[in-house]
Amino acid sequence: MVELPNERGHTAGMCMIGLISVLLIVGQGMVFCTEGMMETVMYVVTGSAIGIFTVGLLHVAWRTCFLAEELCHISGRYPDKKSAAQKAYEFNMISSCVCSISAIIAVLIWVILENPYVYLWTKGPVSNIIPYLAGFCFSKLIQMEESVLHTSLQIESMKNLDYGSGMAYNYFYGYLRLVLPDPEVGTPGAKGIRKRIETFMNHHRLLKTAFPVRKLFILIPRNLYTPTDLMEVSTDWHNSTNYWMEAAMSLETQELDRAGVKQRVYKNSVYKIWNRDRSTLYPVYVVAEGATPLKTFYDVIKMNPKMSRVFKNHQHEIVSAFYKTLQDILRDSDDCRDLCEIIFYADTDENQRRVNVARIILERIEKLTR
Repeated sequence: MVELPNERGHTAGMCMIGLISVLLIVGQGMVFCTEGMMETVMYVVTGSAIGIFTVGLLHVAWRTCFLAEELCHISGRYPDKKSAAQKAYEFNMISSCVCSISAIIAVLIWVILENPYVYLWTKGPVSNIIPYLAGFCFSKLIQMEESVLHTSLQIESMKNLDYGSGMAYNYFYGYLRLVLPDPEVGTPGAKGIRKRIETFMNHHRLLKTAFPVRKLFILIPRNLYTPTDLMEVSTDWHNSTNYWMEAAMSLETQELDRAGVKQRVYKNSVYKIWNRDRSTLYPVYVVAEGATPLKTFYDVIKMNPKMSRVFKNHQHEIVSAFYKTLQDILRDSDDCRDLCEIIFYADTDENQRRVNVARIILERIEKLTR
């Protein structure tokens, strides 16, 4: 039986506490040897407060630098500048309490006695630097760097090991690669997406103009919601009963043996789209569907209270990583590159009204057929 790796314990934290203790003992010992017990107590209180307070100020400065970059990408990542600043300057509860207490102590020492920075400087170079080193180690122990922005930057730096990229790889190799290209030799009855579209057109006696783009359209809504029937999101907000899309029959099913499941069924739905602005007599046909991993991700956010807040805080980064990774995978795939069209769109407008996804699909079709 394969042994799974054990969960990480608290050894690193205990070592960090030991390092902090050693630093403080060294500093205390140097002061005690020359100035006695009372001055040692004063040194410990002042040094602890100033060390943590200074590190906290450095964290604020560090976050300000990253916020300057985030302000250049407000429209794609945040509702507004206030939200970006809130996510950048958010501290966890322990860090907020510790920094606040340290700041209060430092101010009281400055007001009642003397400038605490000057006081530490008078203790010599080694005793002066020790509180700052201990404060830095303590900030790591309580994870002072933790914030929504910090986690977002970590996600971005994971080089396709993040949740969004993982979903994209699973989606491509577990689904798109199986339904888009013509299957390998030895898979009787299976067809690629274009041959199944041609079969559909011949069966329903459709002209080429009725099915102008013979690809699979994958919809990636920024806020994740994709209904069971795309007709539900095919109206303008001011006319919610005038639907632009209607489900037609599905393409012929694809049956493949997969992971021990014999004749697993894969289906793709065809939709008819009417351009209500032009009052066209005939619809345009498309094969369209939402990205199913994102529907699962949407369900996780809605149904898992434990993880919903964490995922919701980083929802846009995860969706963006899914989209960019899927684009890269398709671009590098000779078999699937020209068989799929990804539409990443904002599914609500600036007033939080649902947009008409049929308009977005028609705009993409028009762009592809110019």
